[in-house]
Amino acid sequence: MLFSRRRLMAIATASLGAMLALAPLPVAAAPPGEGKVVVWMFNQAVMERLQTDFAKDYPGYEVEYVQMPAPDLVQRLVIALQSGQGLPDVVQLLARESGELFATGQFLDLSAELAPVLDQFPDGVLQTNGDEIIAFQQATGNLGLWMHKAALAEHGLEMPVGGTWADILDVARKLKEASGGKQYMFIQPPGANGFLMYNSYFNSRGGNWWDESGTLKADRDLAVETLKFMVDARNEGLVYDTVWSDPGFWDLIRNGTLVGYQMNYPVGSTNLQRNVPEQAGEWQLVTWPKWSSDAPQLTGNFGGAVFAGLRGGQNNEGAKDLIMWWLTDAGLQAQYDLSGLVPFKRAAEVVQRKTGSDYHGGQDVIADLESVPFPPFNFRHWADTVSAGTNAVDAAMSGAKTPEQAVDDMLAELAAL
Repeated sequence: MLFSRRRLMAIATASLGAMLALAPLPVAAAPPGEGKVVVWMFNQAVMERLQTDFAKDYPGYEVEYVQMPAPDLVQRLVIALQSGQGLPDVVQLLARESGELFATGQFLDLSAELAPVLDQFPDGVLQTNGDEIIAFQQATGNLGLWMHKAALAEHGLEMPVGGTWADILDVARKLKEASGGKQYMFIQPPGANGFLMYNSYFNSRGGNWWDESGTLKADRDLAVETLKFMVDARNEGLVYDTVWSDPGFWDLIRNGTLVGYQMNYPVGSTNLQRNVPEQAGEWQLVTWPKWSSDAPQLTGNFGGAVFAGLRGGQNNEGAKDLIMWWLTDAGLQAQYDLSGLVPFKRAAEVVQRKTGSDYHGGQDVIADLESVPFPPFNFRHWADTVSAGTNAVDAAMSGAKTPEQAVDDMLAELAAL
């Protein structure tokens, strides 16, 4: 069933909100789109899905896909935005790269197109510029703890159900003692990836560095407390310094050095199954813990990706059709197949889902990841935030500064922007 962007607009104009809550939308006529649409993107698998499924639903468009690494795409886009020449119609961006780009005002406003379905998005998924809605996140990167339960069971250990971070750390201490300090449940990446991990912890506590307008709003005490949590865990010998992209990462899992790690679905499930198939049935997902028994359970925000249209592109209508296609039945199915998580409520009614994962002992890891709310987060001044945050995390982890000193220096640097 295809719901075109134009059909959604017609529904919004007719104010059929009550009907939408009671019945599915009627079938739309064949999309009339035509002309050329230029799309810059970094993800090959997503590109291939668009080349087949979007082309099937919108055969009138001639779509030119230009694939390049994400950093190159942003650099090329900045140059095009500055000159006003050579802009594509649509770009795929990492959500954490989008804040300052969207603030330029050179991106299409999708508020009217999204008006009929705003209640379908959970908090934190829409990307805005003031009153304008520019994009919605895909592959939101909800974090969980991926645990080799069979390895823990060898020491008589298991993960608590509904435990807090304090409960999880208690298991990590017991694992350290039982293994003689040779096995770890957590990783701590170096450099910028280390800051992204810190940011995920901070955000899962309701933390934000910036408000929607780009004004510094960070809760200093919360930032210090969160960084101290990480430093203390490392000083106790409960974390292993590595990053999931390291060539030897999967060897650490095979040889039992790592029996757990914090990660999103693609690395925590898809890549785990691909790289360590011999451990099928031995792993489980533990949803992101609460920070205290009376705190809300929120997932860490590890970003995601967005599609956004350029005002200076040659085919604004085609850009909107391609972006809104992701919310049709076919687009929602594609999101699920590509990333596992679909932050759009109607997906539960139309997506053909796998009910469980044999690799994870029959656990429906996608449903469990989705059960933890996705927190709002503002990716503003992001390059500067990552730079200052990386310096702070590295300094605190190395012992060169206390968590208090590291956070104060970071916030002072951000306040001076």
